[in-house]
Amino acid sequence: MPTKHVSTSEAPKPIGPYSQGVISGGFLFCSGQIPLDPETGEMVAGGVEAQTERVLENLTGVLR
Repeated sequence: MPTKHVSTSEAPKPIGPYSQGVISGGFLFCSGQIPLDPETGEMVAGGVEAQTERVLENLTGVLR
């Protein structure tokens, strides 16, 4: 099976030489996410709760 790199505007663009995700052998391997808003490129404010929510939203975007 060919390897496919995942790229989405629903998560922040990668900072550095990695992919948001890679599909290989029927599995999706997601890169770690940080609490950046993909529209602004800025870290979200509001503490750990808001940052955790943003990270999960970023991962959801990669999974979509």
